[in-house]
Amino acid sequence: MSNPTLNTARKTSPSRRIAKRRSRRVEPAVAERDGRERILSAAIKAFSELGYAGTTTADIARAAGVTQPLIHHHFGSKDGLWRAAMDAAFSSIPRIVTPDGSDARETILAIVERFIHFVAAHPEVTRIIAREGAAPSPRLDYLLKRYLHEPFREVVDLLRAAQSAGIVTPEIRPELALFLVLGAGSHLFDVSALAERSQGIDTSASWTCEAFVVLMRTLLEQGLFRRSS
Repeated sequence: MSNPTLNTARKTSPSRRIAKRRSRRVEPAVAERDGRERILSAAIKAFSELGYAGTTTADIARAAGVTQPLIHHHFGSKDGLWRAAMDAAFSSIPRIVTPDGSDARETILAIVERFIHFVAAHPEVTRIIAREGAAPSPRLDYLLKRYLHEPFREVVDLLRAAQSAGIVTPEIRPELALFLVLGAGSHLFDVSALAERSQGIDTSASWTCEAFVVLMRTLLEQGLFRRSS
């Protein structure tokens, strides 16, 4: 009497057996990649809310649902994890200054609008900047060199050119205007709990973001640009 299980095994083609072996090899790689992404996501959240000093790799491991040795396997150290988390967080930033042929006035307003839309979707990025920007450190130098120096310079240069063209009022210092927009444009979304509990503002709602864009445009149009004679 034949054995059905044995017959089935015999009928399995070599190509199917190879495919099964490959599938078993791929699954651990997928799981490892998934674990790495969960670690990065948990690290971005932790570093933005607690800062570097207040975050431990043990806390991140628990939040990501992985073992602490896996963090060291992927990133080597807490500092290595921080750098990888920053690269993941800041890689999502679109180019803020995009020459599109518009006049300087509309270009400046478009930059502000793009910035607000980005911060509304990714408040953790400006929270990280605020924390690391409070004191000199190698981490701040890392962010400046890799992600912040160039867009900051482009915005300040644009404002100076607009002043020379008589579009932006000459009394305004461009580098201060940069930080006005950085602070005012992000603060609402940085303190989402405060906004909701004190004023009932839902910062995650799209209409809140659009209303805030209108507010910022109105304030800048009345205070940043020279009035037409």
